[in-house]
Amino acid sequence: MDETYIQRSRAVARMVFTANQLFRAVNATVRRFELTESQYNALRILRGAEKRGESLTQAELAERLIASRANTTWILDKLEERRLIRRKGHSDRRKNLVEITTAGQRLLTRIDPEFEKLLNRVLEQVGDDELSQLMRTIDRFKFD
Repeated sequence: MDETYIQRSRAVARMVFTANQLFRAVNATVRRFELTESQYNALRILRGAEKRGESLTQAELAERLIASRANTTWILDKLEERRLIRRKGHSDRRKNLVEITTAGQRLLTRIDPEFEKLLNRVLEQVGDDELSQLMRTIDRFKFD
């Protein structure tokens, strides 16, 4: 094994470790509001779409969540049970339009300060320039 292989392996191991730590931290934050990380992401995506005047179908939301359509259906079923989202019916559930409700907006308003604290704590030692560089570096990864 050459030095490049070892360095790349270590970098990937650190990224996986960091991603797992971030996932656990986000999950712990949103669990206090009886949400999963995926449910929280769905609400944030829907809030953003509403702000931009976009309408999202269930299939489009699944793409943005990077989730299977079946998993997205489960996520939305749970959010709908709590009246945090609303589906505008279609005979094909994948084509349902999905929107966040006032209750969903209010819940995100309660979560936002907690999420901001998490971001501040996790990224406290990372400057804006470093964060921009990190984003550019991540964008260069190839998986195909």
